[in-house]
Amino acid sequence: MSVRRFALLLLILLVALPAARASAGPPLGGFLEGPDDSNTRPYLSRCSLLHGQQKIWNCYVTRLLADVEKSGDPAHELPRIDVKVRAAGGYLESACHMMMHQVGREYARRHHITLANLQRYLPRSNDPGCSAGFGMGMVLTLGPQIGQLGPQGAIKLCMRAPTRYRSYTCVHTLGHAYMRLYHEQLPFAIQACRALPASQAPDCAQGAYHDYWLSIAGRDATTKQRHGIHSARILCARAIPTFVRPCWYRYFLEIPPKTVPTDAVGIRALCTGLKSRQRAGCIGAATLITSADPFIQIRICNRLHGADTISCLYGMNVQNVSTARGSRRVRLIERCATLRPSAQGACYEWLGTTLSVVTNGRFRTLACPFIAPSGRNACLAGAERMNRALVTFS
Repeated sequence: MSVRRFALLLLILLVALPAARASAGPPLGGFLEGPDDSNTRPYLSRCSLLHGQQKIWNCYVTRLLADVEKSGDPAHELPRIDVKVRAAGGYLESACHMMMHQVGREYARRHHITLANLQRYLPRSNDPGCSAGFGMGMVLTLGPQIGQLGPQGAIKLCMRAPTRYRSYTCVHTLGHAYMRLYHEQLPFAIQACRALPASQAPDCAQGAYHDYWLSIAGRDATTKQRHGIHSARILCARAIPTFVRPCWYRYFLEIPPKTVPTDAVGIRALCTGLKSRQRAGCIGAATLITSADPFIQIRICNRLHGADTISCLYGMNVQNVSTARGSRRVRLIERCATLRPSAQGACYEWLGTTLSVVTNGRFRTLACPFIAPSGRNACLAGAERMNRALVTFS
């Protein structure tokens, strides 16, 4: 066996270990009724038997909240819920993040969560699904307190998070919180985000624009904007250059097009006539909704051309391998070698950044040094910028 082959096998084993430890913990518990207690039935499966999307949604939200309440310890219960929801899959898995926005808000109100005691309740997890949604939901209730902190106080709060993924989520949530604080008035929220350090401001702006698109759709307890701008082509054209991609990123997610793209042709169709930053933002936003699987998305990106391929990479759902085995993350970055040579460097760099974020820096030391020489330096360079604005991360 060659030295490089042995090193690669070793790195796959080592990168897998943190993920295995993260999913370990006490026996799964929670609020379950009747047949749902059976090991053969998916978590909260009785909700799926109801008729009507709103009834199903309300059932899941009610029972998720009951589960968290019964535990008395959301910080440790949410990671357990993440595991059960991933095992259940389907609609619950895809919607749990947004459901947990509602659960987190209700829990924060019931238990009088403040900035002073927030850290006690935040989930001890990097999972982008239920845990991240619950944490965001709680923070969304703290808009007035966050406003009183001022920009420096707010960013210090976020940077105290124990992992990079959680600090990013916190900064993103500041944008949502500013929107709620200013009653969905986007200019005021954007002004608050611009007052943050330049290294974090775009991620705050992405949260603000996300909340704006939610308010256009009338979702997530926002006040529906009946007279707001409904088109990203118009709104994002007015954004400052560094906020163009954050403006676009969640647009198609919250206001889906009539035909959801599943390939390169569909992506190009949504972005016809756009140029420069506007096209880059649109391509990334369209890519985001093509698939939840980044392996499928990277194949789609390879069927685009020129700058569109690189813009596509920034819409990949990399966070969805955050809980996977380390070998799966390694395989994802190795797919960069299948792209056109002009896009490979950007691919290695972007995945070096985002995979380092979801592993809290471990990917930089356990993976980047062992990938193909053609991508090694770009991977390391990307990992080095993991603490700067991510701009289009979920």
